[in-house]
Amino acid sequence: MDEKHRNQPNPLSNNNQTNSGWRDHDSVAVIIPAYDEADRIIRVLNVLHQVECLSEIIVVDDGSKDTTCEVSRREAEVDARIRVLKHPTNRGKGQAIFTGWGATQAANLLMLDADLMGLRPEHVLDLIQPVLDGQADMTIGQFRGGDWKTDLSQRFAPWLSGQRCLRAELLELIPVKAAAGYGIETALTVAAQINGWRCRRVLLHGAWHIPGELRRGLWLGIRTKARMYAQIVSAWYLSGGLDKLRERSRLRPGAG
Repeated sequence: MDEKHRNQPNPLSNNNQTNSGWRDHDSVAVIIPAYDEADRIIRVLNVLHQVECLSEIIVVDDGSKDTTCEVSRREAEVDARIRVLKHPTNRGKGQAIFTGWGATQAANLLMLDADLMGLRPEHVLDLIQPVLDGQADMTIGQFRGGDWKTDLSQRFAPWLSGQRCLRAELLELIPVKAAAGYGIETALTVAAQINGWRCRRVLLHGAWHIPGELRRGLWLGIRTKARMYAQIVSAWYLSGGLDKLRERSRLRPGAG
């Protein structure tokens, strides 16, 4: 790891900070929601160690039953930018994102999944740079060439990508109920459409993650996937997706 960050004090690492108050325009906090990812999160953290421009790396252990929290805290001992927050019970990915956001003053947020495979430092830079340069309000990472299953799923549903960078203030436009569980990506996508955010797609060549049905076993994976899609539909509705669809129908030539 870069000696520059080893045990170096970080002005943004105070546990009493909130998401209000002073912000450095170029500050970037990474938020990593993690549930039972002890065997995988180390890969992501090892990559983030190498990215010097990150202000904070916030791991939110969402009630894990394994040693995700302990593994992440060991990494925090060698990189002072890492902070580990823990939910006593599993509250869902969306709430984990909001917990991480509430603990930082960074002006920009980078959201990464804890189970990423093939992540490289240049992927991280490609996600954050358009936002820092003012060229995009939100970037959305898309897997390419890592594993055909995740490539295929993101070609059919690119809005479900969990790899995103955005200006932190935009989360204020996301209804907490809509972002519950696995609904956070859909809620962000609908908010972008409604509010006219400038979004940019970023290809993450060689990156992928293991589908849940393979990690958790077939039947548990299928149940988890079904719950995820139910939460996605709920997020779309609660975020105003139906209203946006009706508006488009009214504006369509010949409608009405």
